[in-house]
Amino acid sequence: MSFKIFHSADIHIGMKFGGYPQNVREDLADERFKVLERMVKMANEKECQVFVIAGDLFDKKNIKRGEIERVKRVLKHFRGDCLLILPGNHDYDDGMVPLWDEFRGSSINKILLLNETRPYFLNEFGLDAAVFPAPCGEKHSATNNLGWIKELRRKPEGPKLNLGIAHGSLEGLSPDLTNDYFSMTFSELEETGMDLWLLGHTHIPYPETRNATNQKIFNAGTPEPDGMDCRHEGGAWIISLDDSGVIEAERVNTGKFLFRDEERKVRGEDCFKKIIEEYNTTKARETILRLKVKGRIDRETFEKKENYYKALDRKHKYFILEDSELGIGITEEMIEEEFSSGSLPYLLIKRLIREEGLEEAQLAYEMIKEVREK
Repeated sequence: MSFKIFHSADIHIGMKFGGYPQNVREDLADERFKVLERMVKMANEKECQVFVIAGDLFDKKNIKRGEIERVKRVLKHFRGDCLLILPGNHDYDDGMVPLWDEFRGSSINKILLLNETRPYFLNEFGLDAAVFPAPCGEKHSATNNLGWIKELRRKPEGPKLNLGIAHGSLEGLSPDLTNDYFSMTFSELEETGMDLWLLGHTHIPYPETRNATNQKIFNAGTPEPDGMDCRHEGGAWIISLDDSGVIEAERVNTGKFLFRDEERKVRGEDCFKKIIEEYNTTKARETILRLKVKGRIDRETFEKKENYYKALDRKHKYFILEDSELGIGITEEMIEEEFSSGSLPYLLIKRLIREEGLEEAQLAYEMIKEVREK
């Protein structure tokens, strides 16, 4: 029997995006729902039998009922056989919060909540497969939840596909310096004997290729970028397994917004023009750009810099500027204007310009200015 799986994770419904203006916050938050809609539509078009969300469907445990209902309305449109939803470390299931009770009582009979450490058999959905989940029961943990799978001496007889689904950091892919995020290694995943592992938590996709053959470990990555540390486009995996067990995977783009955190050194007006040209893309209106500009430029260009900033602001969804390290570069004319001929600052800076170059002269000029202003 062949399988086609749509693999996603880390959608983070309910994320608030504090720190941005209200209109930007609202658009970014709403896009978490819209990307789920796009993925369901894409899964239907690709005729996927299984839709997997490998943790962090929600950004937190305390989600408004209206947001939960909106998610359920979106998921109802999936035409495949079943939806597999794993609690992650943001929407963990400790049996104490009502979030997952909403899904346990859902009218969508094809949803299977993977909140227990036991095999789930998909024969009731007409699929010859067993699922082995490693859900999160708390936000932080120094150990992962793979232990029960490792303890199985042999897998259940019969299922064509043994599918592992887990949420946590993956050694070599995810930074987990404090060992707080259910850390896993490639070797321990491989040693479980699963035919396929589908992971969530790290917002970077794995593998980092567009297509993969006979890869057995996949990390979904976030389908919609959510901050400056997400420099890639949002995406998900469509994974196919044929009757002979060959695995083929395709990375598909799902996101709308982009986050760019950039730094540019400028030396004159041409540099500003190049920046404007570089960021004048078709995706600019969906891009949140944080730009640090530094360097030394002539006075005329310095006085016109606000015009370039306004152009960048108009082009982008949101523009964040940092230019505290941008200043006016010294010239011999400036030295003539600001210092008395023959004075110590005058002679020192003139000599530095002549013998050492503008950078050393600039540093001396700024130190002298700082002392004068005290």
